[in-house]
Amino acid sequence: MPNAREKSVAAVAIDLGSTRFKLGCVDASGRLSRVAALPAPRLHGEGLVRQVEAESFLRQVECLWDEFEGAMAGMPFGLVCQRSTFVVWDRQSGGPLTPVVSWQDRRAADWCEEHAFADELLRRRTGLLMSPHYAGPKLAAMMRTDPELAARLKSGDALFGTLDAWLTWVWTDGTVHRSDLTMAARTAMVDIVAGDWSDELLELYGVPRSALPDIVATDAAPVDLRNGARLTASIADQASGALAVLDPRLDAALVNLGTGAFVLRPIGDSSIRRDGYLTGPILSSATLGHRSVLEGTINGAGPAVDRFGRESAALPTDDPAPEAFAIPDLAGIGAPHWRPEFDLTLSRAAQQLEVPLEQRRVVIEGLLFRVYEILRDVSDGLLPANVYVSGGLVRDPAVAQGLATLLDAPVHVFDEAESTLLGVARLAVGIDPFAAAEAECVAPAAAGVYLRDKFCRWEAWMRGILAA
Repeated sequence: MPNAREKSVAAVAIDLGSTRFKLGCVDASGRLSRVAALPAPRLHGEGLVRQVEAESFLRQVECLWDEFEGAMAGMPFGLVCQRSTFVVWDRQSGGPLTPVVSWQDRRAADWCEEHAFADELLRRRTGLLMSPHYAGPKLAAMMRTDPELAARLKSGDALFGTLDAWLTWVWTDGTVHRSDLTMAARTAMVDIVAGDWSDELLELYGVPRSALPDIVATDAAPVDLRNGARLTASIADQASGALAVLDPRLDAALVNLGTGAFVLRPIGDSSIRRDGYLTGPILSSATLGHRSVLEGTINGAGPAVDRFGRESAALPTDDPAPEAFAIPDLAGIGAPHWRPEFDLTLSRAAQQLEVPLEQRRVVIEGLLFRVYEILRDVSDGLLPANVYVSGGLVRDPAVAQGLATLLDAPVHVFDEAESTLLGVARLAVGIDPFAAAEAECVAPAAAGVYLRDKFCRWEAWMRGILAA
C-alpha cells in the first residue's frame, strides 16, 4: 500500500476513472510508484440513463483513501476525474439531490435534438458539439422533468458540480465550491476563450450562475482538506494523460487507445475550430501556461475489440480477408462524422469470418483506419512528426505495429499504464506534468503492409454505410 511515512513520497494523487479508482504516490522528481486501485461503483439505469448513488460513489472514493497509510497532514494532493459526470446537492446539508450522473448517460438526447439550432453557438463558445453526453444538456433535461430540482437550483438552495467540484466541496465541509477549467469546459456551459461560464449558454439551459462553481486554474491556490491533505492540482482525466505524454516543444499528436479512443493534436489557440472535431483546454496555469488541443473521438473502441475475445496476434503480411471491414465505434460513430445511430458495424465478409480472432483483427484494422483519418484531418493532411500511442490496447501486437505501417512512419509507444495518474501527480508536486518517460519506437514493417491499400477501400465502404 502507498505509505505517506516514506520520505520519498512528495505527493499523492487519485484518479477517478470510469471503471477503476486509483491512488498513487510520486517522489520529488515526479516518478510514480505504489499504485492502489478499487473498482468504480457500477452504473445502473434503464434506457439512456446511466448513474450511481452519490453516497456509494463517495464511500468508494474514501475507501481508496484508506489504502493510504500514514499521516496526510500537509501532503500535496492531485485529483483527476472523468469529465462530464456531475452531481446536484443541497447547499445547506450537503445531501445529494441527484445521483452521480455519468458522462455515459444520454437522457438529454431529445433535448439536444430540440435545441439543434444552438449547435453553432455551442461550437463557437465551447469548442464542443451538441451532445447528450455533456452535463449542460443533461442538467437542462433534468430540470425540465423535475420542477422541484429546477426551483431549488434557481433559488440558491442547490449547487451543481462536476466530480472535482463536488468532492472539493465535501472535503472542505462546504467552504470551497470550485472547478478547474479542463473539467468545467466539458459541461458545455463554458466559453473556453474567456475561461468563464457563458451567459448565453446558461440562458439556453436555464441554469443559474449562482449554482455553479468558480472556475479556477488547474494548479490554483492550495486548499486544505479535512483529512489533512492539501489539494494542489485538479484536472480532467484526458487532459492529465495528455500532459504526461506530450512534449509541448514537439510537433506531436497523442493517440490514446483504451476503453474509449481519441486523437489529440495540440493547438496554439483555444479559438481554433475544425469541422467535426472538438476543441478543449488541457491545462490552465499561471506558471505553466495554457494548452489546448483538437480532439477526435472514437467511441467505445476498447469494448468493441474485446467483444471478439482478448486473444491477440500480429498482423499478417498479406490480407487474408480483403473485403472484410469494420467501423469500431461501439457507442455511435464519433469524429468527424458524429452519427449516434450507428453501432459497431461489420461488412458482410467480416460477419462471415468464422474465427473470432479473425474478426478481432478486422475490428483492429477499422480502429487503425479511424485513427488514420482523424490524424490526417487534424493535421491538414500532413502527419505530425511525432505520433505517441498510449492506453491498454497498445499491448496488442497488431496495434502499434499496424499503425506505424499504415502511417509509414515510426510511432512512439508510451507504456506507462498510469499516465493519467502521473500527469496530475506531477502537477501536485509543482513540476511540469510532461514525464519525459522512455517510449518504445515502433517502425513500419512488412506486417500489415496491406493496410495502406485497404484504407482506401475501407473509406469508400464507410462512405456507403453512412450514406445509406
